Amino acid sequence: MLTNNSTWDLNKQQHSTVNHSAECLRKAVPLMVKYNIAVTPANYALWYTYVSGKHPNLNDKLNEALKTFGTCPPALSRELFEEFLSDKDLELYDEVALEVDNLVLNMNADIIDTLDHTKEFSHALNECNTSLTSMQTGVVSTDAILDLVGKLSEESKAMQQTASLFQTKLDIAHKEISRLRLELQKTKQDANHDALTGLLNRGSFDEDIDALCQSKNKQSQLFLTFVDIDHFKKFNDDFGHQKGDQVLKIVAKMLKDKCNLLNTVYRFGGEEFCIISQNSDSKSCEAFVESIRVAIERLAVKDSKTGKNLRKISASFGIAEYLTGSPADLIEQADRAVYIAKQQGRNRIAFYRANATH
Repeated sequence: MLTNNSTWDLNKQQHSTVNHSAECLRKAVPLMVKYNIAVTPANYALWYTYVSGKHPNLNDKLNEALKTFGTCPPALSRELFEEFLSDKDLELYDEVALEVDNLVLNMNADIIDTLDHTKEFSHALNECNTSLTSMQTGVVSTDAILDLVGKLSEESKAMQQTASLFQTKLDIAHKEISRLRLELQKTKQDANHDALTGLLNRGSFDEDIDALCQSKNKQSQLFLTFVDIDHFKKFNDDFGHQKGDQVLKIVAKMLKDKCNLLNTVYRFGGEEFCIISQNSDSKSCEAFVESIRVAIERLAVKDSKTGKNLRKISASFGIAEYLTGSPADLIEQADRAVYIAKQQGRNRIAFYRANATH
């Protein structure tokens, strides 16, 4: 049987486990997003184990893969899972939820324990009330009254201590659950967004384009625009990858500021972004994209020390309208259009149509 102290220590240990699970959860998914790893149960178990540091050899091999490929190819992911993990490790995907359930169960036990103490206190009050009633019918000694008052005082103190301890446990559990909820919300946010730019990521794009193509609104037209930063490789070659990242962030912020509920922007990959638009007609979409092209054209990378412009930024745009076919067809059409824009001199818009691209 657990004493109050041992129960308290167990609760602290479980709270610590919840914190650890939430911390691993917070770290694993953003890394998967960063390195374009599909968020599947097997991959999650692999990367959860990676951030937990349970298998140093696994970490070494994953680090080597990231250094070599910039990601962990699916085939290698499967090999690493088979080498270091097992099907039991897939249960890690639900670990946080299970820990929360345990925490709630423990709090339920604490509530029951507190109610039992309340019942005991109520019983003691009833006994004292009965004694007081009997005292009214006869002569009562001072010692009897003092004994009764002492008993009431002791029971009141015990009840106060029980209530105080329960309140403390309740406060701790509330804080831990609130923190875990925020961690899970953040993880969901991280899973849907690109770590570098903060834009929605490729996974979010794939889900959205599939859904929109399947349930196209007849009152509006659906367009896909690819945005490809011109000469991006030269930013990295001439100024380093940090400046390259800065370019991506600057362009991403501009795109995010210009877009709205009917125009959603995503980071497609590398230096390429895409925008899903639901406009009334192609002219409206093209005018919107032109406003973005002009806005990006006014951007520049600056020297952090002198404030001097290092190089202007521009982008090429390819627009395709969804009429029929699959999301993959639409992506191919927009990609073809942006390729034409680059061939025609960059920093311009090309619009794909079934018979021609201009």
